Amino acid sequence: MDSEVTRVQIEDIARLKDRKHLTYLLDGWEDKIRRSLYGSMVAEVNQHPVVLSLEDMTGHRGSADKLLEVSVKALERMEIGDGHNIIAATTDNPTVMQSFRRKFQAKFYWVIVSSSSMLWNC
Repeated sequence: MDSEVTRVQIEDIARLKDRKHLTYLLDGWEDKIRRSLYGSMVAEVNQHPVVLSLEDMTGHRGSADKLLEVSVKALERMEIGDGHNIIAATTDNPTVMQSFRRKFQAKFYWVIVSSSSMLWNC
């Protein structure tokens, strides 16, 4: 199984190198055994999205700093850590995500941030 994961990661890294207008998406949820899970991905118009990571954040709930840390780690793992090809980021809108978006935009100052609730209220 590890070789399959590695193969897919290498393919995704190659696919991301040419993309210039990515949107970073981050969402969290609780599974049936009450673990706090957060998934991140990038998407671009007319392209398949790429899953960057799925992190077990049990014990770190409510920490925008930890969300930023795992987001940066996921970007680095996929060799897009400098964020130069990310133009937007979106999350849902609880308080921790509002704080995360501020921290993400402070680190990647050119990125437009929004909450998904803004998209649905149009």
